[in-house]
Amino acid sequence: MHEESKVSVIKIANRLFAIEIKHIREILPLPKITRLPNVDEQFYGVFNLRGKILPLIDIAPILGLGKQEAKKDSFVVVFEVSGKNSGILTDKVLDMRVLESELLRVPDNDLDENLLPFVSAVYKKGKEEPIYVLDMTSVFESEELNKYRFDR
Repeated sequence: MHEESKVSVIKIANRLFAIEIKHIREILPLPKITRLPNVDEQFYGVFNLRGKILPLIDIAPILGLGKQEAKKDSFVVVFEVSGKNSGILTDKVLDMRVLESELLRVPDNDLDENLLPFVSAVYKKGKEEPIYVLDMTSVFESEELNKYRFDR
């Protein structure tokens, strides 16, 4: 993550995560989801975004945080990584901000081992809850997602 990188802070499974804005295409309320048979738990299904069908992914199981429930007040963050487009299910989208580089630290062994491969940095300011900066390339290249084909 670059020093001046702007992020969007989201809540997934009651934890705060940051996604670099360069990956985000838009944020929207939970759309109508079409379920798919015979897919893993991290896939809620697909949704239509202006004529393009995109997968809706729950990354909580990939991060070792259990399955999230899609609620009518949930949000979807539509993003692009390496030409792949998808939506991530989130509990809440909190804000956009620049994380001060002096408060970012490299994840260490204190971090849950399931999160470690997908977190590029941990942001901690005073007594505030930590924000885990997601490495979206690692998330998308994970074994759990890489076995599925995504449109470019």
